[in-house]
Amino acid sequence: MDKLLCGKCGRECDCADIYICSDCGSFVCRNCRDAAGELCPDCYGTLNKLC
Repeated sequence: MDKLLCGKCGRECDCADIYICSDCGSFVCRNCRDAAGELCPDCYGTLNKLC
């Protein structure tokens, strides 16, 4: 599995560019993370690199 879809914008991203929320489990891309101030755009939980 080399590509994943961002759960917020639907953009296809490399696994290395995806973040996962430790609270709600959402997958988000770097752009969506940056737009939300480095927090989960859905629940404002902590985001961690997937890979």
